[in-house]
Amino acid sequence: MKLTTPVAVFFITAAITAIGGDEPASLTYEVAAVDGKLFLEAEPDAHRLSSGDHAVSGDRLRTGSSSSATIGVPTHTTVFRLGAKTTCTLAHDRPGVLLHVERGRLRAIFGAFTGTEPRLVTTPSAVLAVRGTEYGLRVKKNGETHVVVFEGVVEVADPDGRQPPRRIEAGQQTRVRVGQPVAAPEPHRLSPADWDRGLSTPSPGMGGAGTQQGVPGSPTGAGAAAGHGGSKRHGG
Repeated sequence: MKLTTPVAVFFITAAITAIGGDEPASLTYEVAAVDGKLFLEAEPDAHRLSSGDHAVSGDRLRTGSSSSATIGVPTHTTVFRLGAKTTCTLAHDRPGVLLHVERGRLRAIFGAFTGTEPRLVTTPSAVLAVRGTEYGLRVKKNGETHVVVFEGVVEVADPDGRQPPRRIEAGQQTRVRVGQPVAAPEPHRLSPADWDRGLSTPSPGMGGAGTQQGVPGSPTGAGAAAGHGGSKRHGG
């Protein structure tokens, strides 16, 4: 896949980072770029994060209206581009879980990884496992999950493991409703740029997956922002 900054910055960093056989007790996430507002929802008040700040496992993040943010996990060669009005928890409650998405939209980009555990993203209705790929993810208010795969293969399962996972390949999409099995894959015609603009593919079997409000395009000048991260955790 063709990598652009800040994605390439994280992959290069990860290439020189030693990854042990055991999962760390906590992971560090770097905020590579923010277009609009990104909040860390900590008690008693939420506060804003900026490019170069860091967050850790267990932190809950939220993007504002008409906002987007790019966060990465360098040790796991993973980048998440969050769309507007997206709420997620930087999760590490079990081996391999990198993110739990409560609501909203993102694009996930995974580079090659030599760790022993799959990299997982969870939602109220689904568990997504990958090795190296790129996909779009949208979670509705009711927990319904829409997955669109751009590269590679994603294994999608229900959280309780009632059904075997489905393999969703590049050019395919699926949905998962809370308490329901993963729907059979269907084709899509979206590019990553389409997804970042907020587009979805209407399809008879997708339960109303249509266009929705767009999000800003990929941040410009984010490489410089990602490069000066320093040692901040939650910066001003």
